[in-house]
Amino acid sequence: MSGVKENFVIPFTGALQASLAVLLTIFYGVIAAQFNLLTEKSAKDISKACVRLFLPALLIVNVGQQLSLESVSGSSARRREREREELT
Repeated sequence: MSGVKENFVIPFTGALQASLAVLLTIFYGVIAAQFNLLTEKSAKDISKACVRLFLPALLIVNVGQQLSLESVSGSSARRREREREELT
C-alpha cells in the first residue's frame, strides 16, 4: 500500500490542491466581475502584472529552490566522471 501511496495518492493530492487554488482564484475573479468590482481595464492591468511580474518571479523562485552549488557542481563532476569512464 505504501508504494501506491507514494506513486499515486501523494502526487494526485498535490495536483488537486494546485488545481483547486487556480479554480478558486478564477472564481474570485468571476464574482468580482459579476458585482462590478472589477472593470475590464483593471482586469487587463491585473493580467499584465501577472504575466510580466508575478509569473517570472514564480519561475525564478521555483527554479532557484532546485539549484544549489552542490547540484550544479555535482552534475558537472558526474558528467566528467562518466566521460573519463567512456574513454578508458
